[in-house]
Parts: sequence; structure tokens; C-alpha cells
Amino acid sequence: MRLIAVVLTFFVSAFPLQAEERVDRLLHALQLDEVIDILRDEGEILGQNLQETFLDNKGGPVFLDQVARIYDADKMRLYVEEVFDDTLSDKQLDQAILFFESELGQTLVSLELSARVALSDETIEEMAQDNYKNADRDADLYRLVDEYIQVNNLIEENVQNSISADYNFFRGLNIGAGQNEAELLTQLLEQKDGTTEETRTWLYSFFLLAYKPLSDAQMRENIAFSRTETGKAVNTALFESFDQMFDAIYFQLGEAVAQVLKGSDL
Repeated sequence: MRLIAVVLTFFVSAFPLQAEERVDRLLHALQLDEVIDILRDEGEILGQNLQETFLDNKGGPVFLDQVARIYDADKMRLYVEEVFDDTLSDKQLDQAILFFESELGQTLVSLELSARVALSDETIEEMAQDNYKNADRDADLYRLVDEYIQVNNLIEENVQNSISADYNFFRGLNIGAGQNEAELLTQLLEQKDGTTEETRTWLYSFFLLAYKPLSDAQMRENIAFSRTETGKAVNTALFESFDQMFDAIYFQLGEAVAQVLKGSDL
């Protein structure tokens, strides 16, 4: 691994990349396009759920088509590109490229993508949650997953993003209706404990499933990268960009639902 790193370092330094090229190369290593495909599939399921729960199936295919347009792959990618370009230095981009293009980096990304797809199956999700709830808290894998989640502050960051997305959905849903946004935010914050527990269960279930094939040494190397300034910067950029992305998406979803409800009342 050290030899590979030396070769890659020489390659990057010998052929310096422009900032946009660095960002594009890093996002390719992170398999962002594949991530967005998964998010769009999840958006389709969300649209169907909104159709059934909020709209009593009154939205029809027109509403579902609108949801598909809201989950626009190019726009979703642009949010991530802009944040990475604005917040990561050239040095951090180079270091992140070295890590995520390495064999371990690609293994981590692939395992996470596979686990995300697997958990879209309700049966597998229930099994993963049971595995987490019954897991030996002293087992090496559990302790390493726990350390990884804590180092990256994944629970709090995901909870904040979830509340922000819900807030923007209801802002879109109630646009022009005189909704007191401060009261709306207060109501969502009152549910924070429940959101936190749901998030904790999902994260531990996810990572215990995703990282099960890794050795302890690979997990420790993953955690070590997360502790570096570059690892922290990548983590921050991911949360910031996805927060912006989902705030915009959920606001538009709220507007789309409100439009159907308004039409049905005419």
C-alpha cells in the first residue's frame, strides 16, 4: 500500500490537475453518479408514498412525473460539485483522491453502495436492524463501527439534515398559507429525540451490514483517514452539499403536493 501511495503521489504531482478536474476525479472515486441513481430510486418510492399518504392517490402519473423531474441527476450532482470546489483545497482534494482511488477506498464505497441498495428491501432492513439490536457491543466490528460513527459525528449530522429536509418540505407544502415557520421548526425539534433514535438504529444497522466483510486493520485505516483534516473536510463537504440538495428537493416536493391538494379542492 505504501508503494502504491508513493506512485500515485508522484503521478498527481507530476501532472497537476485543475481544481475542477480534481473535484470530478474525486467524485468519480466516490461513485457519486451511482449514489445519485440510488437516491433517485429512493425518490421514486418516496413519491409513491406521498401519493398514497398525502394525496389519497389523487396525484396520478402527473405527480409522479413531477417527482422524477425534481430528482434531476444533473442538478443533484451540481450541488456536490460546487460545495467540494468551494470548500476543499487542492491539497485536500489530492489527498482525498489518493485515499478513495486506493483499493481500500474503492472497497469502502462499493460496500456502502451495496448495503444502501440492500436496505431498500424491507425484509433485509428488518434483518439488519435485528442484527444491530442483538449485536454484541464488545465485538470488534461493533466497537469499530461505533468509533467510525462517533468520529464522523454521523448521528447528529444526519439528524440535523433530516429535520432541515422535513422543515423545507412543510415550508413548500404550506407556501402562501400563512404558516408560522418558527412554530413549524419548534414542532420538528420537539420530535428530535425520536428522529435521533431512528437515525441511530439505521446508521448502526447500515454500517454493521456494509462493513462486515472488512478486516479490523481496514476499519482502523478507514477511521484513521476520517480523523485527518482531509477526512474531516470531505465529511463536512458531503453533509453540506447533501443538506443543500435535499432542502431544495423536499421544498419542491412540498410544493408539488400542495399543488395537487389545491387542485383537488377546486
